[in-house]
Amino acid sequence: MTVLTPLPDRTVSRVLDTCLGVAPGEKVVVLTDPGSDPAVVAGIVAGLEDRRAIALVRALPEIPMPGAEPPAPIAADLADAAAGIELTTAFIGSSRARQEACRQGTRYVSMPAVIADTFRLGGPYDVDFDAIATTVRRLARAWEEADTFRITTPAGTDLHGSVRGRKGRALTGVAREPGSYMAPPDIESGTAPVELSSHGTVVIDGDFLFMGPGPVAAPVSLDIRDGALFATEGSEASRLLEMMARVDDPRMVNLAEVSVGLNPRGSVCSVPMETESTKGSAHIAFGNSIAYGGTVDAAAHLDCVMRDATVHLDGVPRIVAGELVEP
Repeated sequence: MTVLTPLPDRTVSRVLDTCLGVAPGEKVVVLTDPGSDPAVVAGIVAGLEDRRAIALVRALPEIPMPGAEPPAPIAADLADAAAGIELTTAFIGSSRARQEACRQGTRYVSMPAVIADTFRLGGPYDVDFDAIATTVRRLARAWEEADTFRITTPAGTDLHGSVRGRKGRALTGVAREPGSYMAPPDIESGTAPVELSSHGTVVIDGDFLFMGPGPVAAPVSLDIRDGALFATEGSEASRLLEMMARVDDPRMVNLAEVSVGLNPRGSVCSVPMETESTKGSAHIAFGNSIAYGGTVDAAAHLDCVMRDATVHLDGVPRIVAGELVEP
């Protein structure tokens, strides 16, 4: 019999108390699939039971692509629950089922593909989410007050475009209000660029999230023209291109998001949500931009991470190493 090592109480508390605010008697749907880490599922369920909440574990079949819809009975359970915790292998937080559940008041945290090590002491869950939220909101305001953006990295990224009129997005990890949605350990701030406005080169030296295993072995160059993916260079570009082909939606080339990671204890690693969260990193996404303030309702949202980013807003370096620089 396999003996599962318990998760640290402190990081489980960060998720269930700080991020989700679980209360006694609440129904909490825990979404899993065949690839979910059993130690994580057991640790979260035990934590819910310790808080006298009602844990409803719902197993999904293997998920074919990010954003796939859960079966209708599970969607109904989510809409009827006080909260939902996504522990599936692939990201489904962009699904219509999740959006409808939140509209009906369900609090939801999306934690796809996390493993027991993600809960390690000193790791990305072992942070003061509430304290960092103040910084995240300041950065979101900086995005929405700007007309233009430019992202550069030492690896060769140089991408620019318009964010005029776009709301800044603050992902704090904290989803304690009815209907709120977050993705801890991901802490980030960004927005959706204005459609057709972005041009330049993005060098992905971090990871293509949920598109193959782990960080890239060699950088991949993406050519962005008129707000869309125009060309790629590098062998691991196939990870992105094959996923786009699988989604089979011509709108997937749309540049949907530009954001920076802000979790001071994140690292670029095999866990997508930790990689995306890493302070000092930046990521772009292709496809669906609706939840990010854009107008493109594509079938999926595909994130691509770069390291060591500097963000210029209205021509001035404003976000350097994950810190807001005052003008």
